[in-house]
Amino acid sequence: MNESLLRKINQEIEDFKNKAIQRVPGLTFNQYDTIKKIYFYYNSKFQSGEVDEDGDRKYFLNINKNPCKVFSKAIDFDTKNIRLLTAGGGEPLKTWFMERDLKYWMRDKQFGKILNRIFKELPIFGSVVIKIINGTPYFVDLRNFVIEQSADTLEDSNYLTEVHNFTPAQFRTSAKKMKWDKALVDKTITLFYEMKGTSHIRVYERYGDVEENDKHTYKRVFIADVGVDEFDYYGNITVAHTGVELSSEEWDGNPYWEFHADKLSGRWLGVGVVEDLFEPQIKQNETVNLETKSAHFNALRVFQIRDPAFNRNLKGDVKSGEVLNVDSEITEVVIQDRNGAFFNEQHRKWMANRDELTFSYDAVQGERSPAGTPLGSTQISVTQTLSYFEGIQENVAMDIKEMLYEVILPQFEKENTQEHVLRIVGRDLDQYIGMVKNELVLKEVVRLATTSKKFPTNADKDAIGIAIEETIKQGKEKLLTIPKSFYEGIKYDIDIDITGESIDTRVRYATKFALLQAITADPTMTTDPMKRKFLFSMAEDGGLNPNDLFDSESKKPEDMVQKPNGGGVSAPASIGNASGAQTATV
Repeated sequence: MNESLLRKINQEIEDFKNKAIQRVPGLTFNQYDTIKKIYFYYNSKFQSGEVDEDGDRKYFLNINKNPCKVFSKAIDFDTKNIRLLTAGGGEPLKTWFMERDLKYWMRDKQFGKILNRIFKELPIFGSVVIKIINGTPYFVDLRNFVIEQSADTLEDSNYLTEVHNFTPAQFRTSAKKMKWDKALVDKTITLFYEMKGTSHIRVYERYGDVEENDKHTYKRVFIADVGVDEFDYYGNITVAHTGVELSSEEWDGNPYWEFHADKLSGRWLGVGVVEDLFEPQIKQNETVNLETKSAHFNALRVFQIRDPAFNRNLKGDVKSGEVLNVDSEITEVVIQDRNGAFFNEQHRKWMANRDELTFSYDAVQGERSPAGTPLGSTQISVTQTLSYFEGIQENVAMDIKEMLYEVILPQFEKENTQEHVLRIVGRDLDQYIGMVKNELVLKEVVRLATTSKKFPTNADKDAIGIAIEETIKQGKEKLLTIPKSFYEGIKYDIDIDITGESIDTRVRYATKFALLQAITADPTMTTDPMKRKFLFSMAEDGGLNPNDLFDSESKKPEDMVQKPNGGGVSAPASIGNASGAQTATV
């Protein structure tokens, strides 16, 4: 056991929690304190407690949750936006099959939930860290993630330590997964029960240089920080507990992936919406609590009289109809709050500051613009706001794309090396037919030419193509057998198509309606190459993917203007049964 390493880890954690870094002279930052403050503010709690110095309850007017939701919605995209493209020298058909296979795999792995959580937590904390273990993503609690606060990226930090707090049952389960030595596990649990005042076994997972025999080696180390220090009569430590080193191995890099909302130089933690609103949140809480105290006095009914002998409470001591015998009249003390306009102005000013800092204007939140606001001004405001979020969305998409390429897709390929069945339905079935029909037609033409000694005419080829297409479509779906190691050596690139993700639903609807009107007025727009380009451009400008709307051209039986001469052309026997699901081998 490397005793100095445990002391070093504890010192690093102590510095992380209690020491601030100086970004520039006079400007300090502590990541742990910032994260704690974010937790308090997002959950509408005061760090100083819920009661003020007068004993009155303090009220928290949360102004950061709604901008966080606006931010999340503006940068969100789904697994359907993840596309595979054929790289140079690759096979487009294989890439197409792999992309469909990947969609089903991501759905089974619930990868969409991973994306949704990234987009939810990013505006709250400013940064999100995901740990990939055997291709499976896990979210890291930033409260228990110790790094050099001034590092620009995780790779720049000299050490990374993740603190795990296990119950004994959880520790045993994790020990089996990590294949830790049973004797070391039993020793850890024994030492844990000897400790007092703790309910969890604390395990440090550290990535960084370890000094051994005057040599520094980059390692991944698991150390259980359990045990009891021994003290002398004067309170000095005579024997410091050394913990239990569960495993240690040389390691290249780290398993963590980072995503940031907004980065500033001189600190690792990104800047999120809640941190941006620290000052407006403080001022709004101050204003609302002053207004609450003022409202308390404004609600009181107080009376005054010059008769010193009158000492009664008009609310409880005086009955209805009673005649009061006093030396002077009883008059009400006028208590009127004259600061209402001031409080309203304070609220308005700081809410405007909130909107400016977070781009969460009324139009973006789906609310009506103030009366008299020109439509053009609202549209310009929305466009500029969406442009800001698009930049953040693009940065996050690039980071996710790198994670997919490096760890997620290799795991997908590993799990799909065996022979399996891929189900093709709907629009995917139409695309599949468009890709394989020509190849099947060519095979059938060759078969007919070699068996009947007569080369089919163009009309015969069209009839064969229609027969193939209708035969495949009759089953409503197609089950394709993907052979073993089919994706081995495949060359592909990853693209995340986020075009139009932030386009309003009403804009999409208007675009679809305009396209439908254009096609109805001129049906040749889908067939004429020049008009088709304009049609595709209209769809893209409205935030729609034209490939999802317009399939490749295919002839229908009613389109045939000439019947094939001679005998009929039978449907190819290799297509499969026309009824029910069909199975074919790629």
